[in-house]
Amino acid sequence: MTTKHTLTLSEKIQLIRENEEKVSYRTLADRYKISIGSVSNIIKRKVEYIESYEQNESSTKKRNLRDEFSQQHDQQVYEWFAIQRSKNIPVSGPLLQERARQIRQQLGGTAASDFKASNGWLEKFRIRHNIQHRIICGESAAVDPKTVDEWKKRLPSIIEQYDPNDVYNADETGLFFKALPGRSLVMAKEACKGGKRSKERFTVLLCTNMTGTDKLKPLLIGKAAKPRCFKHLNIKELPVTWRSNRTSWMTASLFDDWLVCVNQIMIKQKRKILLFIDNAPCHNADIEYSNISLKLFPPNTTSKLQPLDQGIVKNFKCYYRQYLVKHVISRCAVATSSDDIIITALDAVHWTKRAWQAVTQSTICNTFRTAGFACSTIKNVANTTINSDSDSDEEILTNDISTALQNLDLLLVHLNIGGQSLSAIEFIEMDEETPVFNEWNDVDNSLIIVDEQHYNNNNNDEDDDMSTETPPKVIEAMEMVRRLHLLAATQQPQLHSLIYQLDSQLTQLFIDSKGVTQTTIDDFFHRN
Repeated sequence: MTTKHTLTLSEKIQLIRENEEKVSYRTLADRYKISIGSVSNIIKRKVEYIESYEQNESSTKKRNLRDEFSQQHDQQVYEWFAIQRSKNIPVSGPLLQERARQIRQQLGGTAASDFKASNGWLEKFRIRHNIQHRIICGESAAVDPKTVDEWKKRLPSIIEQYDPNDVYNADETGLFFKALPGRSLVMAKEACKGGKRSKERFTVLLCTNMTGTDKLKPLLIGKAAKPRCFKHLNIKELPVTWRSNRTSWMTASLFDDWLVCVNQIMIKQKRKILLFIDNAPCHNADIEYSNISLKLFPPNTTSKLQPLDQGIVKNFKCYYRQYLVKHVISRCAVATSSDDIIITALDAVHWTKRAWQAVTQSTICNTFRTAGFACSTIKNVANTTINSDSDSDEEILTNDISTALQNLDLLLVHLNIGGQSLSAIEFIEMDEETPVFNEWNDVDNSLIIVDEQHYNNNNNDEDDDMSTETPPKVIEAMEMVRRLHLLAATQQPQLHSLIYQLDSQLTQLFIDSKGVTQTTIDDFFHRN
């Protein structure tokens, strides 16, 4: 008889993955010392277990709450906690306990008044959701200059054993990927009015080394596992790494999965790197990797010490907004309202890739220098694009960012918001706005949920903004390219190179298409 054995959440996930590799129930039962019936039950509930794992619940947890009502209460409390942390609002134990009591009263049910949210309940909740006791990273909190200076003094000794190409920084940033430049949208010379700014948000993780020679593929976290616009695509072939959860926020499990992938890359390249990260709750620096050493910045200093916060993220968003505005301008010629200007997750994916590519090596080196990562390699790279060695790191970096902002401002001139042009910096700072989920009550410092229903109604797994327009066939696209050749020949000769590349790609697709072996040249002309 098989000895009774209860598996942890981590072990259940491992069992599920092995089953997906066609390992039999009998083999799994013997391997994990459980009954075949228990194996079957775990497989049946795999969606539930995988969701719990991806929502950062403790990997050592062995059982979910048995009572469905308690599960609902537990989930709502955790969602509230996650929302506050996404805004860098510190949540203490007593505050969490008070909110748990409020939610229990709202849910009602039997013995609601008997729920005390005791210290014992708090400890179990913390363990269940893998919430660690650590100093909360607050980028907007007051920065201690002494801490910053001391860190910069110690930094050379921390990185001296690593080649500059092997010192990296990674950070997440929020991105309202569909946000238009205001509530009303009016082209300067076209009638295109109405609509409201989108609040759909992605989390973007960017990572680069200090010399700017290795910008890793961006990680994008959305709400849908496979948005409709990805329907005919292989997600693994996207120019970004796509991940999803229902809040589109980074979790400990997603961050760990990303680190595992980066570690594999470094193993193949036979490199060992030093990766600097902030001390956000989802960043677990205690896990060891064979080819990655993790180093945390001091608390409440990332606005001064983290290279990506010195201008890399802002530059990236400038370029992203440029691509978005160009898309808006191109669509305004035929759109009747801002609702006709469709921006999909796939658009965001490609703009993210191009924006990340546009961030220059010089900008990256200057941000690392500003953050105290000084070495001759990055100094030489940074100085190749400036005229004077007397300029400070801050002045050089300001020039890099100003150039990107000026280019965005030139595009925004074509868009009038309520009769006025929106500045580039205002457009960039859209991502820094406080979410509409809740607000602080300044009278008694309690938290009030003001738009939770809106959040619940919009937290779906579909990408609804798909164009209903029928796409052209390849043969029709080839005719469009023929007309583009005419445009280039008569008015815009600088487009020739790009049009010829597109023409070549379309021709190859036509050759490779089904049924082309039965097509004669006469058939081709008949189709036209």
